[in-house]
This record gives sequence, structure tokens and C-alpha cells, in this order.
Amino acid sequence: MFPGGLAGIALLILRFCAGGSLLMCALDHGQLPSQGWTTLGIGAILFLIGVGILTPIACTVGALIEAFYALSSHGINEWQTVFTLLVTIALGMLGPGAFSVDARLFGRRLIVPGQH
Repeated sequence: MFPGGLAGIALLILRFCAGGSLLMCALDHGQLPSQGWTTLGIGAILFLIGVGILTPIACTVGALIEAFYALSSHGINEWQTVFTLLVTIALGMLGPGAFSVDARLFGRRLIVPGQH
């Protein structure tokens, strides 16, 4: 459930890429310099993704934020938006990996198919 080794390191890198892409998306739209609920919400999502807490939920919310920004702005790079969304969605589907708070909270388990 929480792969370690090179796969865990790759998921750690993927978490930082997803968080960085959300941060860049927010900065491109001028959200973080202003104070308010938007900045607080994006900061919370960035923290959750970065340290790996509730990663599937945080990635879902992050992807929704990125999609909202993509649909509400003009003159954006569509391919960059598509790849940003794909990275965030892939991370949400894969999970945080062994180097995360989720792995410490929920523990690593060996899942053997066919046994109860």
C-alpha cells in the first residue's frame, strides 16, 4: 500500500511536483499574495500533499482547483494544464508512498490476494 525504495522516492518526487504545479497555478492567477480563504485553502492543500497526509483527498481537491483555474482563465498553456492535472490525478490514484505521514499513521501492510 505504501511502496518504499525507489518507488517510494518516485512518489515523494511526484508529491513535490503536484504541489509545485498547484503553487505555480495559484501564483499565475495572483491568489497567494492576497490574504483570504483562497490562500489559506491552497496553503493547506499544498501542506497535505507535501507531507503526504490524506493524499488521495488532497489531490482530488488540488485537481479541482487546477481545473477551475484552467477553465476560468484565458491565454493559458493548455498542454501544461493537461499535464499538471494528469500528475495530480496520478498521485491521487497511487497514494503517497512510504515516505509520508499516511504511511506512519496507517502502517505498511502486505496484501496477499486470495487470503482472508
